[in-house]
Amino acid sequence: MTAQRGTVQGGRPLTLWAVWLIATLVASLPLFVSSIPPLGQHFYNIVRIDILAHPVSYAGDFVVRWDPLPDLAMDLTVPWIAKLMPVEWAAWLFIVVELALISSGCLILSRALNGRWSWFPLTSFLLLYNWILIRGYDNFLFGIGLCLWAIALHVTLRRSTVARIAVSSCSALLIYFCHLFPLAVFALVTGTWELGCLLQEDKFRIRSMFRHASATLVPLILPVVLLAHSSTGGLRGSVDFGFIHLFAKVSRWLDVFAIGNPPADIAILASLGLTLAVGFLLRWWTCQPECRITVIALPLVALFAPFSAFASYGVVERCALSFAFLLTALVDVRASRPRLQRAGAVALTIVFLFRIATVTADWRAAKPAIQAYRATFASLKSGSVLFQYKQDTTYPSPRTAPDRWNPYLDKVVALATLDRVLVPDLYLKAGQQPVLYRTKNAALRKFQDDIENGDKAFRANDDMLRAWAADLQKTFPDLPTRFTEVYLAVFDPQRRLSETLAGWQLVATLPEHRLYRMLPR
Repeated sequence: MTAQRGTVQGGRPLTLWAVWLIATLVASLPLFVSSIPPLGQHFYNIVRIDILAHPVSYAGDFVVRWDPLPDLAMDLTVPWIAKLMPVEWAAWLFIVVELALISSGCLILSRALNGRWSWFPLTSFLLLYNWILIRGYDNFLFGIGLCLWAIALHVTLRRSTVARIAVSSCSALLIYFCHLFPLAVFALVTGTWELGCLLQEDKFRIRSMFRHASATLVPLILPVVLLAHSSTGGLRGSVDFGFIHLFAKVSRWLDVFAIGNPPADIAILASLGLTLAVGFLLRWWTCQPECRITVIALPLVALFAPFSAFASYGVVERCALSFAFLLTALVDVRASRPRLQRAGAVALTIVFLFRIATVTADWRAAKPAIQAYRATFASLKSGSVLFQYKQDTTYPSPRTAPDRWNPYLDKVVALATLDRVLVPDLYLKAGQQPVLYRTKNAALRKFQDDIENGDKAFRANDDMLRAWAADLQKTFPDLPTRFTEVYLAVFDPQRRLSETLAGWQLVATLPEHRLYRMLPR
């Protein structure tokens, strides 16, 4: 295929997809180290999937309540796979698919927008290991991958408004059930692209405006109706726009590409920043006329997006990551100084390999720690309860506190649920998950949630821990009669708290926790 005038020669499809396949296999190497990667909420996801796959086994502590929630990518698919293989491998497979969806989506979207195959979308591989992945937001990432493919389909059908509306209506519905945020990204990109197409037409006609508006809005009707009738639609929460904290938002843009390995994080940020700067100085970057509004809108939305909204956090980081993937497809490269461009491509490839090598090494080092937790949880009494107390409830950036995120194990206690231990710390919230605690356990969950997600984050001392443990026993004096044992996992990776805790016996010292058993009173 020949390149458009003034742009870098595109690759042959077979060659390009062969390189994509090799890069995907390389990018998956860290996942082959362990069936349970250290990915924050992924621990929650594994437990929730096992509950959905075997609801009868967990019926005493949890209830499944389906409704049209916009956060069900794993919940609708992985439980079926978990019936055929261990739940951790089913969840592992989901991560592999979500990463492949994102990188291939960038490639196919670039082809749809620019009318030719390009090597530039392969830079998306540099972005695959990010703070959002480390936090374990699997449904969100899967939805972004699906969103990229859906936008490509929308653009490909540019000659038929009816077909575009029909296909995008189905796409929007699928994205909605994956996650609500990717649906907003889909609406933003298709809407600005339709506006760009309208402005490129020779004459402004009402009929044409109606056609483009319909292609933008009609696909969103059913998702909006479902949202209004779902429990998610009833969620309330403050919206923190932070208009005067614009530099803090730019800092969050950088944070999202860090994962807690300083050398690799610096290499990623430096290589991307240098590539962006050189491209601007040498005027390499270009895009299709109908995409210009989209390219302008993306950084503006990321800059003015709220820090949090309606019980959802990390909005700025999600914007930055989503839009970075989109820009690898929206932007094309002008043919200029081919030797320098080839050298840049080689340098970015080396940085990618360095990133994968460091992640693989880090996850291999974390594997024995996760295995130690699994072995300890298997030794706990069935029918017991396990609370968690975090010495540090702050969430610093992986750029400023890499040890906090590498490995990220403050949610690993969730895995005790697989051994029939009730863990009140699971993130199960009406309007966001189809699995909920039974009423008899709701008070335990609220007590646990109040200490972790209060109005202010904190770094606890010994007095705070003792006061909380005493309050736990005072609030729930019937714990010893309700459960076979009562355990407490104290998250204290820096070992800042004393080992001695009155009324509790230390039974295990784990990589980032101390495990205690409540003594008879």
